[in-house]
Amino acid sequence: MDFAQLVNEVKSKSDDEAIIIAKQYGIDFSKTEIRALRPLLDEISFHWLFTGIPETFITKIRGAIGDKKTDVLFKKYLDSIK
Repeated sequence: MDFAQLVNEVKSKSDDEAIIIAKQYGIDFSKTEIRALRPLLDEISFHWLFTGIPETFITKIRGAIGDKKTDVLFKKYLDSIK
């Protein structure tokens, strides 16, 4: 599963299903974190592939899931676009 698929799955599945899918991707989220991430996923823009992810968005993600999980998530994202 690539990063875009993970985002779509988290957006469309129940909390429990999203947790299982994220674990398969190597990320351990709680229901609270999934619920905090969902509205942020709608802000993701394709053009960020060319311009980079805005720091304001990264700050929102850090607020939702914490520094450690944010670092893991963005490392996986960067690995997926290489």
